[in-house]
Amino acid sequence: MRENKSNPTYSLDAADRKILAALNADVRSSLTRIAKSARTSKEVVHYRIARLLERRIVKGFMTVFGLGYWSYKVLLRFQRIDEKSESAILDWLVAHPRTNFVTACSGDWDVVFAVMARDPKDLDITLRSIADRVGAHLHEMEFSASIGSHTFGHRYIMPHVKEATTTARIDKNALIFDEKDKAIAAALRTDARLPIAEIARLTAIPPDTVRNRMRLMLERRVIKRYRMIIDSSQLGYQRYEVFLRFAQLSDELRANITAYGAGHNAVEYLGQYVGPWDFTLTVHVRTIPEFRRFVLDLKAAFGDRIQNITSVTLFETRKHTYLPPEIALEGKKTSSR
Repeated sequence: MRENKSNPTYSLDAADRKILAALNADVRSSLTRIAKSARTSKEVVHYRIARLLERRIVKGFMTVFGLGYWSYKVLLRFQRIDEKSESAILDWLVAHPRTNFVTACSGDWDVVFAVMARDPKDLDITLRSIADRVGAHLHEMEFSASIGSHTFGHRYIMPHVKEATTTARIDKNALIFDEKDKAIAAALRTDARLPIAEIARLTAIPPDTVRNRMRLMLERRVIKRYRMIIDSSQLGYQRYEVFLRFAQLSDELRANITAYGAGHNAVEYLGQYVGPWDFTLTVHVRTIPEFRRFVLDLKAAFGDRIQNITSVTLFETRKHTYLPPEIALEGKKTSSR
């Protein structure tokens, strides 16, 4: 099991928190705007962001695309496996072009990850390839289709967080995606803060065209959003994933679960699914007793309606973005210019 080998935990000060809040609100915000929000100088902001990246508190700035794919969360349980074999499987999942994130875990499951697929047949091909790779080490696999989410953000460390909400859907307008769009998307995929001038240099597309294309991609939801990745373990937190299944799921209950997540600063993310579970909650706490209290509170609020509740301890997320074929092909072209 590959856990996060972190340095001694770092303590955020008020300036760090303000800068993180400004980046969370707008990943592409300029140093000048962040400095104004944090009431400090551009030089201080530049230094602080560099330090947060160096210490791996901020792991990067990713671009989330909507290119006609559906997201499926997948859980694997291994059997008769050693550390070397498990590490090789995790490396293979990270390298897989259709995985969106990959996280080793402990508890009822050994790894949780997301797969992007255009349709059920496409999903079947990907899942069968994964099962073939895991082979005799595979004890059990479960998956659920994502139908929406609420990203409440890292409220346990930031003074102000803007919630991001998504609904799973295929937007036909998102499929309007030409070669220039592909080149720009390839440049932005793993660095959402890349300046317009640098994107123009990498793609040989004029800066004004890059700016207009990015605006249109956002309007058409080709680009769903820009996202800052934070590793809370560097700050002394542990992540847990809670899986909930309800006997009867009404619209009122959905709203109550969402309100529950919105009301707890420890909850970073709430996902809605169709499959073996109805909801997942990503929770950040400092201690096991603190997580225990969270679970007891959750049971007290919804216990009479919960059919099943389980959880896993999440280790380091080793992947945060996927490489759609539409971008991968253009990425190869642009890198050779």
